[in-house]
Parts: sequence; C-alpha cells; structure tokens
Amino acid sequence: MKKSVWIVLAVMAFFCFLMQPAFAAYDSTAAKAAMQKIAQNMRDLQAKSAAKDYYGAAEKFMEVARLFKELAVINPAKSDKETWNRIHGNLINAAFKGIGACGAEDDAGVKQAIQDLIKYRNEGHKIFN
Repeated sequence: MKKSVWIVLAVMAFFCFLMQPAFAAYDSTAAKAAMQKIAQNMRDLQAKSAAKDYYGAAEKFMEVARLFKELAVINPAKSDKETWNRIHGNLINAAFKGIGACGAEDDAGVKQAIQDLIKYRNEGHKIFN
C-alpha cells in the first residue's frame, strides 16, 4: 500500500512537471522583446511591399507569423486565454494570407493582409495593455 502511494505521487509529480510549459505564465520581458521584433518586421514588411519585393515580403510575413505563434502559448496578464488565442489566430492567419498574396503578386492582397495585421494588433493592444 505504501509503495503504491509513492508511485502514484511520483507519477502525478512527473505529469505536473510535463504540463508546466503548457501553462506558461505571462512573461512581460519575453512578450515585449517579441513585440519589438514584430514591430521591426512590420516596418520591413511595409518597405518590401512598397518596393513590390514579394519574396522579401513573404519572408517577413512568415517571420511575423512565427513570432505571434511563439506568443500564443503565453497566458495573458489581462483578459482571458480564449480572447488571446482568438487574436493570435487571426494575426497568424492574416500573415498566411499575406504570404499567399505575395505568391500571387497581388499587391492589393498584400496591403489588405498588412492592414489586417495592424487591425488585430491594435485590438490586442486595447485588451491586453
């Protein structure tokens, strides 16, 4: 009996250890660093879009999507995780639409994707800042 209790406790501790990254606490420093990288990528993206450098713009869209995906695992300090996930999903989808527009050399689509990124970013800032 005593041995089985220790086994159960060990298994529970192991699973708690494994689940810890899944519930990442809000890390203000990491979030700010990612946001600064996103802001720089957005400036680069707008410059590449203006120059009609579709390949370069697609690379920037992908980098923006990657950075928002990294942020998506964080639990927000304000509001709820469901809203956080919705906004990050919208941001990532907008970036993917931008990549598609770059592939089609669709200038209007690229501009729309940039506008969507700005719209969802601003929505997130209103809620989470």
